[in-house]
Amino acid sequence: MSYGLCNFQLKSVRSFLSVAVIAAGFGAMTTTTAFAQVFMTQEELLATIPGGQLSGVSNNDGKTPWIQAYSKATSKKNGKLNGLWDGKDKYTGDWFVKDDQWCEKGNWGQKCWSVERIGANEFRIYENGQPKKNTWKLK
Repeated sequence: MSYGLCNFQLKSVRSFLSVAVIAAGFGAMTTTTAFAQVFMTQEELLATIPGGQLSGVSNNDGKTPWIQAYSKATSKKNGKLNGLWDGKDKYTGDWFVKDDQWCEKGNWGQKCWSVERIGANEFRIYENGQPKKNTWKLK
């Protein structure tokens, strides 16, 4: 009889250890993926944004809405953009991709961002390695 009890205890210990190892593995995976960003490549950016329309809220004041329409890419992987700031102020500019970053140039100067896809049509931008609070949405 004691052999059966010992066997039962051994199986219980094995089951407990298996569950603990699996839980630790999931914990490690969660921790790793929580901090890993995968930025879009030049090819992904060019296949996604040109010919589309992005909208969002200003990361400068956190409240002003904007919307921008992008031309399709030229052979030089660049194009034009038309924007609307706060529903009333129109502006134009140029876009291009450089070193896997989405760049825009206009009367505001030039900015380049690393872009992380966080949803089917939603993106988080990073400037100088730091994530911006507000996201971009693609139509």
